[in-house]
Amino acid sequence: MRLLQIIKGILSKPGLAVGGLIVLAFAVVAMAAPLIAPPVEEEFPYVLPKDGFSPIPKPPCPGHPLGTMTGQYDVFHGLVWGTRLAFRIGLLITLGRVLVGVLLGLISGRYGGLLDVIIMRMTDAFMAFPIVAAALVMVALFGQPRWSLLAGGRAIMGSRIEQIVILTLILFGWMQYARLMRGNVLAERDKEYTQAAISVGALNRHILFRHLLPNATQGLFVLIASDIGAMMVLVAVFSFIGLTGGLTGEPVADWGQMLSMSRNWIIGMPSDAFKYWYTYLPPSLAIVLFSVGWNLIGDGLRDVLDPRFTGSRA
Repeated sequence: MRLLQIIKGILSKPGLAVGGLIVLAFAVVAMAAPLIAPPVEEEFPYVLPKDGFSPIPKPPCPGHPLGTMTGQYDVFHGLVWGTRLAFRIGLLITLGRVLVGVLLGLISGRYGGLLDVIIMRMTDAFMAFPIVAAALVMVALFGQPRWSLLAGGRAIMGSRIEQIVILTLILFGWMQYARLMRGNVLAERDKEYTQAAISVGALNRHILFRHLLPNATQGLFVLIASDIGAMMVLVAVFSFIGLTGGLTGEPVADWGQMLSMSRNWIIGMPSDAFKYWYTYLPPSLAIVLFSVGWNLIGDGLRDVLDPRFTGSRA
């Protein structure tokens, strides 16, 4: 019955439906990337194919449906394979945040006392660090340019700096999940089903993961959906300013890096300001739509799964 109500609620929320369709379209492109834009070298599918050496971008033409950037790197290939990278980054960082935050929130809310105080003070301490500044400091301390190389000396995706940035975004981003889970657990731990499990001598891990966790997910999926798009945008910003990507010598299918390569062409000639639109507009739209799709899903799930929120807005 509850499932039917959720499905009916989803169908009644146009924003949620639109967001789902946008994310679904990106997912289809990501899965079909080898068919839509076959890589020149199968071992390096994310490396942008190059068709010349001219620094002047070329407009869309046969073989390059979205034209080429400076250095004659194919825009279409970067747009398609960048979809896979966006999902990988967004899901990987968000999953890491969820695992750390949910576990600490469960422990904090379940046991309380001194352990709860220590975890919450640690949470406050991590929240005091601006995440962008934290990423810059971590890269400065640990981001020596030691690349992972394959045969032939070509650097691949997953450089040391990129790994440090991803770990930093996880390390300084789990706090909101911990606070959310702790609050939900505090509301559930004194209910009859939890007390019954304790009275019959159930193991602590059984109480945590079989009783409290399934009943303390209010707001969790909303936060996850919103976080996926936000993390992709944040990593794209890091790529745009040159913190990640662009250091391997070969541009890759990273929307932020593609925008960075196109920054000199955003304003065209005085007589035609939008002459080089194909260098920056496709990756810009991809970043915006990917983020908007996940945000619409998050907002829609909040309306569907939290009747109190819906009622307060009415």
